Amino acid sequence: MQNLVAILGIPAFIGLAWLLSLRRTAFPWRTVVAGLALQGCFALVILRTEAGLWVFAWTQRAFNRLLGFAGEGARMVFGPLADGESLGGAFGPTQVHIVAVMVTATIIVVAALSALLYHWGWLQRVVAMAAWVMRRLMRTSGSESLAAAANIFVGQAEAPLVVRPYLRGMTRSELLSLMTGGMATIAGGVGAVYVTLGVQAGEANMAGHLLTASVMSAPAALLVAKVMLPEIEASETSEGAELATGREAANSIDALCRGAGEGMKLSLNVLAMLIAFVAIVALANFLFGLAQRPLGVVQPVTLQQVLGWLNAPLAWLMGVPWKDCVTVGSVLGERVILNEFVGYTTLAAQRPEIEPRSFVIATYALCGFANFGSVAIQIGGIGALIPERRGELAALGLRAMVGGVLASYLTAAMAGLLLGG
Repeated sequence: MQNLVAILGIPAFIGLAWLLSLRRTAFPWRTVVAGLALQGCFALVILRTEAGLWVFAWTQRAFNRLLGFAGEGARMVFGPLADGESLGGAFGPTQVHIVAVMVTATIIVVAALSALLYHWGWLQRVVAMAAWVMRRLMRTSGSESLAAAANIFVGQAEAPLVVRPYLRGMTRSELLSLMTGGMATIAGGVGAVYVTLGVQAGEANMAGHLLTASVMSAPAALLVAKVMLPEIEASETSEGAELATGREAANSIDALCRGAGEGMKLSLNVLAMLIAFVAIVALANFLFGLAQRPLGVVQPVTLQQVLGWLNAPLAWLMGVPWKDCVTVGSVLGERVILNEFVGYTTLAAQRPEIEPRSFVIATYALCGFANFGSVAIQIGGIGALIPERRGELAALGLRAMVGGVLASYLTAAMAGLLLGG
């Protein structure tokens, strides 16, 4: 039954994008149909065929190995603080990891490997191939297709560098596509952390689901952006665009060192955000509870509960069973107001309370950087590259965030349609 509900969710989320469109009469039918076909075909192959399930399982095994290697490095530096058995014996079976240690080790290793693959040119080849497919099928420009493909592997701050030579000449619609793509996907380093959270919560296939979600959300972001702001200008890259490599490392060792350094900076940023945002939620709930005391409320309503009620219909449209919709809706709201790290952390804690199907669909829906903080990150990051267009970026920021949310919800609905009960 939930699979059939997800069929309603797909046009519903596209319809919401159309309602927010600045050019409703210029609906991009070709882009929408091709984008849905790309999403559906990829999801069908990965989630419903023997070959796809083999890739799915292989991805999970590869991530498990990688996390094991990260653990070796962490134990070298942190000793028993990175040893699950030691922590479990000392503090109990539910305290087998320290978040700061897990986050730091995982992000550093993934960032170092990504930098090495980029230095060798392997990542660029995969990005160029994915961009070519989207450009040919969806009729999007070369620059926005390259940026969308790059967002599968790198973060919203790094993807614009791939199309840096074309930023100044991008149309307004292309700028929105660039920003929406950054909002609708996640970076490899933090993605590995979410894999760890999911595996520890009992979802053995977390890596496969996150990889599938990232790939599916690339065409979804282009689709939603083009519905919200259809192209009416002439693009400089309508016939294609060259990938800007920008390799700076002198050799492979230098690439590894640079990547590890960048990973350390990213991990500190993630930990700082986690501390700050969890504290802010606790403060907000305290103040919210104080406001309810004069009314004689015995069990004060929390911010998470309000977000859950507001987002429950959206969760239902993705194919989440109704009994879990408030819980999943609360997590979805946390992602937008705070960030996806807090959302995934909360989701992992809720894993025993909701159905496996609900957990997996929420995993797809959370797979993106769409939150208020990311609006500032994009305006600052892309604005530094094209300061003369900073005003346009600011005007498109909130629209890009909403587009990123709708793109990830569209991906979740497509997954909800094809997932088993």
